[in-house]
Amino acid sequence: MDAIERLGRSGLRGRGGAWFPAARKWQAVKAEGGEAVVVANGAEGEPGSIKDRFTMLRRPDAVLAGLRAAAEALGAREAHVYLKGSFAAPAAALEAALATVPAGGPEIRVHRGEDSYVAGEETALLESIEGRRAWPRPKPPRPFAVGLHGRPTLVQNVETLSRVPEALADPEAFRAGETTLCSIWGDVALPGVHEVRLGTPLRDVIASCAGGAPDGIGLLFPAGPSAPPLSAVQADLPLDPDALRAAGSALGTASLLVVGASRCPLQLAVSLAGFFEREACGQCPPCTVGTARLAGILRDLEAGSARGRDLHYLREAAGFMQQHGYCAHARTGATAALGLLARFPEAVEAHVGAGGCPHGGTPCDPFAPGSPQQAAIEAALGAA
Repeated sequence: MDAIERLGRSGLRGRGGAWFPAARKWQAVKAEGGEAVVVANGAEGEPGSIKDRFTMLRRPDAVLAGLRAAAEALGAREAHVYLKGSFAAPAAALEAALATVPAGGPEIRVHRGEDSYVAGEETALLESIEGRRAWPRPKPPRPFAVGLHGRPTLVQNVETLSRVPEALADPEAFRAGETTLCSIWGDVALPGVHEVRLGTPLRDVIASCAGGAPDGIGLLFPAGPSAPPLSAVQADLPLDPDALRAAGSALGTASLLVVGASRCPLQLAVSLAGFFEREACGQCPPCTVGTARLAGILRDLEAGSARGRDLHYLREAAGFMQQHGYCAHARTGATAALGLLARFPEAVEAHVGAGGCPHGGTPCDPFAPGSPQQAAIEAALGAA
């Protein structure tokens, strides 16, 4: 049985956000023939997510072992690890581990590129490695067919690669007891990154790993900003990509943001839309204009200067964003914002009726750069 077949039996899925079966991705590259390349994506950019940096800092040998296993399975003689430019400590950990790798196997290079959010998109990081600005490429073609320097390329998340050795060693045992890293942040007692068994109820994850939510649970974002949130009554859903997708959300990179019950949902929507507006790379107008339009309407709504028809314009802008753009940035921003508003229609009506925010309480802007919530979990990474 070859490595790709063993990987398929293990059920390993990608931890970069999509949860796509790893073996299918490897097989697609192999089927293209030619001289393949393998790239480990360590350009973690989701607000509140520290699990990839945790992996590179604490498990660099496993990342490199998985990278080498992928290269061997695909006949690749060249492999790369791509990180954000600011990730000096993870890069150093990987370089130190690379110095102990036995001779032979693929040539492995560590790259530190742009710090933008979009640089983590798989085609944008290929552009960066090739020496250009980290902008997403139009698709098709996909990287498995035309990737780095035009060659078939496997782009795999670093946590995914770190799990490859275990998955190949005993596929059945891996499938039976599969775990994932989860970054838990926001209004919790103990923000941090934890190894969690897939299928564990979200409420139990928050209680046992993060010390609970002192203010109670108002909203849960299992995928950080990348998918609509869950309401408090959905907190018993399992930490499982399929179950969360069926519930109208997603697991994504398992950046679990807990929002306290006293927070204002509209302030949160403004924070969410502001993140997508700031991180639009500027390459395609549907995304650049759309994210700014969405954020502007939500700011007016929260401040009380919006009118009833602005809700129509908001849905119109979001609908356009969901159909256009070189990458998923515009689609994700629109879907996440609409999903949040759909959870709390009474809050939207209250803001329109009151001519402003009737909620009061502490400002809620977790997706802003350097927010207290992000600072707390970044501190947890430093203490790891």
